[in-house]
Amino acid sequence: MKRAILFAGILTISLFVSVINAQNDCKVLMPGISDSYTGSCKQGLADGPGEAFGIDQYKGKFKKGFPDGVGTYIWQTGETYKGEWKKGLREGDGKYTFKFMGRDSVLAGVWKEDKYIGERALAPYVIDYRNNIGRVSCMKVGDRPYVKYKFFRNGGESNNISNLLMQGSSGSENTTSFTGFEQVTFPFKGKVIFNAPNSFQTATITCELRFIINEPGSWIVTMFY
Repeated sequence: MKRAILFAGILTISLFVSVINAQNDCKVLMPGISDSYTGSCKQGLADGPGEAFGIDQYKGKFKKGFPDGVGTYIWQTGETYKGEWKKGLREGDGKYTFKFMGRDSVLAGVWKEDKYIGERALAPYVIDYRNNIGRVSCMKVGDRPYVKYKFFRNGGESNNISNLLMQGSSGSENTTSFTGFEQVTFPFKGKVIFNAPNSFQTATITCELRFIINEPGSWIVTMFY
């Protein structure tokens, strides 16, 4: 009986040591909290609920070695962020507490790519106004900062327009490689006016679109008139 109890005790200690060693081998890929980690692990990386320490500290969800999900991060200087994370960056709803001019200050709301964007999430784009344009499609296709325009009539792309006027809040107008603006900064506010034959080809109509694109990237704005 004593041998069984002794064996069980040794086995428990061995398992405990194995867990500790496994956790020590589990890496956190965010430098500020990479010194030590306790928690769930997957393929040698912190994954799932856990707690990590370095010059800073973090407690919450991890994925592939980075804070990902809901968690609390405390910087060595005392600032605290409690909220949502994605790939080691603040992303989603969160509350950031810090000192400003000796006073406690708080930023609460929505974060994107580690930047505070406001109390509410912004839509990727907003159509402010359209006239003689039946439908508008705004599609993000990459990361380069440009806004490209396409014009569609009867199910296909059309160049049967005239007196095209384009206005943009930033960037350089381009009518060579594509129609639109390149090297823009976001949010981008655009306005497009052009003339085109009506659907019966009996008269010329004026089409107008006004819009705002908030999310950075490469955008194609297609107007179906």
